Parts: sequence; C-alpha cells; structure tokens
Amino acid sequence: MKLRYILKYIKDYIRLGFNSDGDPKFSKIILKKIKKGIYLDIGCYHPIKGSNTALLYKNGWSGINIDISEETIEMFKIFRPNDTNLFLGISIKNGYQKAYFEKSISTLSSLDETYLNKQGRKNLIIKKVKVLTLKSLRKKHNIKKLDFLKIDCENIDMSIIMKSSLKDLDSNYLCFEILPPTIYGWENYKYPPISNKKYYRNYFLKSAVYEKLRKKFIFIDNVQATFFLKKK
Repeated sequence: MKLRYILKYIKDYIRLGFNSDGDPKFSKIILKKIKKGIYLDIGCYHPIKGSNTALLYKNGWSGINIDISEETIEMFKIFRPNDTNLFLGISIKNGYQKAYFEKSISTLSSLDETYLNKQGRKNLIIKKVKVLTLKSLRKKHNIKKLDFLKIDCENIDMSIIMKSSLKDLDSNYLCFEILPPTIYGWENYKYPPISNKKYYRNYFLKSAVYEKLRKKFIFIDNVQATFFLKKK
C-alpha cells in the first residue's frame, strides 16, 4: 500500500516538472515576513500538487494537515513526516458526516452532497468521516498560535467561516476558497467572458464573509476564487 502512494507521488512530481514547491504564490509572500512558522492546512489534498504549504514545509515550517481522504493523509504521512496529519473533516458541527468522492484523491471531494453534481461529476464513493468544528480542533490539538490558516473544503468554506468566531480563525495569514458564485449564492451572478481575478475580488469584497473578516484581516490578493488575507 505504501508503495502505491510513493509511485503516485513520483508520477505527480514528474508531471509537475520535478517541482515540489506546490502553489507558491501566497507562500512566497508569507516567507518574506515569517521565515519559520506554523500552518493549519484544512483540505490539504496533496503534499505538493496545488499545495499552498509545500514551499513552507520545504523552508522548515510545520503544522497540521487535514483531509477527508484517507489516501491523501497516508501520502502526507510519508512525505510530510514532520507534520501532524489527520484523517477527518472540518464542519459546522462535531460528529460524523457523509463525505462524497469522485475518486479517492481529488480536489473535488466534499462534505456537501450536491457539490459534485453541480460540477458535472458524480458521487461515486460515499464514506462516513469524523468531523470537528474549527473551535473543537484548535482546543483538542492545543492550537494557540497560527501563522497560516488555509481552508479549502469544497463549497462549505463560507459556512465554516461564518459559524466560527474570529478567535477560532485567528492566524497571521488566512487563505480560503469561495467557489463559483452559482454555488456560493452571489446574487445576479454571471460569469465574465474572460476569467478575471478582479471580477472575483469585487464580489468577495461585497460579501458577508468579508464583512465579518475585515474586523480582523486585510485583503491582500486572490487567485480567481481563492482569497488571501493578512491579520491587521
């Protein structure tokens, strides 16, 4: 089983052009201010592919990685041995919930039953997974200080943020994904003819999520519907 994850990692590493920095855009900004810190990566997906914490890990950071895919967490245990890697979900309540997958390791895995269908995909795998609130997670693992909190929970990020206190969300930097507005619920949304980060940003800055977060955070940048904020 372990060999299977190693082979997948090698294949992905080759496909990425032998680059293990992941998605370094936000990490490079953080590293200019904090050379070594602690992250919490919720919806971690893959140790390098599309990872916002891969470059941080390479630079001596460590933290906690969380995912509803057991296979994802097994891969993290192999390639992020200095981290704490947890097979569970973050939600708005504690307990167990059904998780929906198109395949065992995917960017589209979600606790939202409707999400895959809205993306034109199917719920091919359904599993029950343990879930915790962000507040319960921080208490259980004694997370008092965070330098980078990343939330990518496929269509439930907004619910998690709105149900969490600013204390629960406390971190020097915050990153999360608010998915396509037809799912997110932005009123009168129409996709722009050309993908446009400014278009996503303008909607976000008018959202209830930003209205809450602006009390503690400053908006820095976005990549499409992924938003990056800094603590005031």
